[in-house]
Amino acid sequence: MIPSRPRRRTVLRSLPVALGAALAAPALGGCTHASERLDAQSNAIPTIDLSGIRKQDDLADLVPAEIRERGTLVNGAALNYAPGEFVGSGGEAVGYDMDILAAVGKVLGLDTHTESAVFAQIIPSIGSKYDVGISSFTIDPDRLKQVSMVSYFSAGMAYAVKKGNPYGITPPDLCGTRVAHQVGTYMDDVVAERDAACRKDGGKGVIDQPYVGNADAATAAAGGKADVLIGDSPVVAYAVEKSHGTLEQIGAIEDSALNGIVVSKDQPELARALQGAVQHLIDSGDLHDILDAWGNASGMIKTSEVDPQ
Repeated sequence: MIPSRPRRRTVLRSLPVALGAALAAPALGGCTHASERLDAQSNAIPTIDLSGIRKQDDLADLVPAEIRERGTLVNGAALNYAPGEFVGSGGEAVGYDMDILAAVGKVLGLDTHTESAVFAQIIPSIGSKYDVGISSFTIDPDRLKQVSMVSYFSAGMAYAVKKGNPYGITPPDLCGTRVAHQVGTYMDDVVAERDAACRKDGGKGVIDQPYVGNADAATAAAGGKADVLIGDSPVVAYAVEKSHGTLEQIGAIEDSALNGIVVSKDQPELARALQGAVQHLIDSGDLHDILDAWGNASGMIKTSEVDPQ
């Protein structure tokens, strides 16, 4: 088990998809036609019907008067983390977090608006510039000292291999394997830790294969240039979904942690409204439908909480 650490897991977050498709070249070679196809698939935005979601008056009444009168819930998000939140082909904010935000807005009788932000600057701006922050924030004690957080999703680290697992990968053992991952992320640490552990025990080390973009790391695993793809569970699940059977996920999700919607501690009523809205979406099945459309139904939780410990 990898030690827990504060995160939206990426250290240097992934490029916006439109830019990533142009620049994402493997660190170990030129861009392939297969990579281009996976990039094109990554740009495919699922159509999600939210028209059946109805306003819940008891929850809407909890929303602070200023926001109710404005009629719009303002969100800050770093739009560079597909499939959670990224920039669509028309320049709009897309991703499962954006769809969840829209669904929450419907429950509360509010429109929603997302402003692009630097990830590290979102929490300091909650309650002033932004009403909420839904941007793949992991709930951790340090953040809970600053803001309230409403749980809505669970994420961890996951593995994917070529269909049929031809190299016989058995997570978490990566000794002697070629490991593809996105460079500049939490996975850099994972590879280094696993490699050191393998060598300490007298085994073969991990062969590190870093790529600029996750689409190329996924292509390497699908095409046999790498034995296994590792990454955040939402990213890996999305890659598997878009591979149309070329990749399969193996092993358990490791180092799981809850993601939360960030809210100011000065607005407990809004936190309760958001928690109630998320729970309503869980109970109605709408949250599952949203996550499933993005290939991430495995991140479903049963109960939403304010400030879970």
